[in-house]
Amino acid sequence: MRLILLSCILIVSGCTHYIFYPMKQHVLTPDAIGIMFEDIFVETTDNLRLHGWRLFSKDEAEGTLLFFHGNAENISTHFANVYWLVAHGYDVYLFDYRGYGQSQGEAELDPIIDDMQLLIGHVIDDLPEDQQVIVMGQSLGASLSIYSVAHSQYRDRIAALVSVAAFSDYHDIAQDALSSSWLFWLFQWPLSKTISNAYSPVESVDEVAPLPIYIMHSDEDEIIDYYHAEVLYEAALEPKQLITLEGGHNATFNLDSNRQKLLDVLDAITVN
Repeated sequence: MRLILLSCILIVSGCTHYIFYPMKQHVLTPDAIGIMFEDIFVETTDNLRLHGWRLFSKDEAEGTLLFFHGNAENISTHFANVYWLVAHGYDVYLFDYRGYGQSQGEAELDPIIDDMQLLIGHVIDDLPEDQQVIVMGQSLGASLSIYSVAHSQYRDRIAALVSVAAFSDYHDIAQDALSSSWLFWLFQWPLSKTISNAYSPVESVDEVAPLPIYIMHSDEDEIIDYYHAEVLYEAALEPKQLITLEGGHNATFNLDSNRQKLLDVLDAITVN
């Protein structure tokens, strides 16, 4: 997440669509590493096509996970966060936001929030009526997921929300970025207020309940400070759990220890 550049642009524009850094070209597809998958295309309410993948469990699926990725590149790089789950009995759906990869349109916050409801519904329609989906987001995708699950019309079909490295508030993450620059440090408070906070995760996280929320965050995260996880956890209602990860922001699930913590969470969800 190019937060310093983001802050500079926000000073001029105050527009939240500059939090997105899409890349159109795919660098890898799942079959290149031996994973069976299918392409999925979903039509939006404004007649655009969103693209995603379904990664198939290597054995009979124990659960289904819908993953929302971070703010840069596209699913061809972000699927590294979740591809390994297929070896542990999980089907995984992941989609590019509009403007990313093969998804049409321009990346803007308001329509992307609407698209997320559409994508949740699409996955649920794919599942048998007695099955639920686990929603998981990472970084910006986690922050968007908190708002989306809290206000979803499909809550009865969502088993739980897993939030990985979310920021708690758009104003606060902008202020964090501004405060790290000597050029903007003096103006961090007023300038951070130029960004819309309409979808603030901390203002919605209590509405996720009674669905369980698992807030996962590394105390070594160099992009989004750990205090964001603590703020979200404090505001959330039970059932909730705060899980401390290791390592940096962009390689969370390269570490076996973090993978095991996520597997423990997913196992707890599917058992319940």
